[in-house]
Amino acid sequence: MPLPTCFHLPNELWCEIFENLPREDLRQIHSVSSLFHDISHSIFFRDFTLDPNRLDLAVDEVIERLVLYTSASIATHVRKLKVSFKFGPGFRSSSRCATAPISPSAVSPLLRSIQSFKNVRILECEFRFGSEVHFADLGLQSLPNLRELRIVGARLYCPRTLMSSKIKVAHFSFSAIPEIVLDERGEADTRRSFLSALDPETLTSLTMSPSHHCSPGAWLANDSDLFPTFRNLQSVTIDCDGPFIRPVHAFLVQLPALQHLTLTGRFCRSTEFTPTSKCSLPRTLRSFTGPAEYIPLFLADTTCTRLAINTRCRPDELYATLLGTPSCVRAVTELEVHFSLAGVCTWKASRQLFAAFPKLRTVRIRISHPSFYDDGSGVSGPAETQSFVPAYLPRLPCILAAALRACGTLSSVVIDWDLRDLAPCLLPNFDALREILLNGLAPRIMDIEFEGKLWNVRVTRRRWFGRVR
Repeated sequence: MPLPTCFHLPNELWCEIFENLPREDLRQIHSVSSLFHDISHSIFFRDFTLDPNRLDLAVDEVIERLVLYTSASIATHVRKLKVSFKFGPGFRSSSRCATAPISPSAVSPLLRSIQSFKNVRILECEFRFGSEVHFADLGLQSLPNLRELRIVGARLYCPRTLMSSKIKVAHFSFSAIPEIVLDERGEADTRRSFLSALDPETLTSLTMSPSHHCSPGAWLANDSDLFPTFRNLQSVTIDCDGPFIRPVHAFLVQLPALQHLTLTGRFCRSTEFTPTSKCSLPRTLRSFTGPAEYIPLFLADTTCTRLAINTRCRPDELYATLLGTPSCVRAVTELEVHFSLAGVCTWKASRQLFAAFPKLRTVRIRISHPSFYDDGSGVSGPAETQSFVPAYLPRLPCILAAALRACGTLSSVVIDWDLRDLAPCLLPNFDALREILLNGLAPRIMDIEFEGKLWNVRVTRRRWFGRVR
């Protein structure tokens, strides 16, 4: 069995070594120095980064280095490429002036250099926040093997008229979307979103994450006429605040192949619309991750097998919400929930929630004691903290055991404890709690896993606790 090995040798010796090593003997090379540009072995530069800040060179020297990196001996080997346009304040416009203003003269050569990497499969472009970029300037149509495209931090503009040549990527990710990208500028080339530039037959996964409290759906609405053409889009992840969820919903309901949906965001209880039965997600949906408040909006007629609640909620409120989605509840086999410690200790109808899932096999429960913050769930930290009564902690084992015992199909239970803000003297006895749960669920469930973040009394600092078996 080959073992990982690390060598530190001069460049000349590396040349001799790689001349005599066949390609199949090399699996991975990490932290390849930029000084290795003389070595044209195919394993080099598989994962490559173009960042003028890291090169610490003047603009003219950066351009000279780009000519070297875009040569066939290097560019043809690159499979994953990251290009950074985030030139910092210290980026030199000339070799004589180290404190000169940021020079845009390196932007155009960097943009042109992307087209030289014909075999790249994953491309990530990081722009300075709010910088203006036109999709056509990236020249991505000339990259036939591109499968994944990630864009960070740019005001991305697309031509109003549909592009004749579409960009064929399976996964597109646009994060740190500036709010200004949604402004009405009155220009003819700002009325389309990136959807108009992507090939709808190739795109299978989409990720969107804005940087401000704005609506990514409002931007997508510029291409509402193209929504039905994305027949193969299966996985969507969107970060959107509750008040702006309507246009996102309008986009999702027109994706016939949607299988995996992840929604994040704040102010989830501030959704001001009620979808009709004609505007429901396709029954192809298999997994949903999002706030509990979004369940009535997106899961009314679906048959998800995996349901994950990614914001804190109260158990009784979650059960009341699930009553409105009977088809989804009947199909779920894997469930993840996030409860507050106060909500669990005051759980009134603990036998109802998990028993409502007739096919449930796996449960993961995250129990947290909130600090004075708002995680966007609509349940504020201070109110939760004030409602927590330490005297209720002895109820915790019996409540959890009754809730899990009520489900007759469970085979796996994981409880994730996030009690970093609970005083050490108030922490429950986890060994005793685990024994109570095991005795209550045996012989159907032979083990329960405890994970999470607790307060370590011995060293009086926060630390990770591993799994307890």
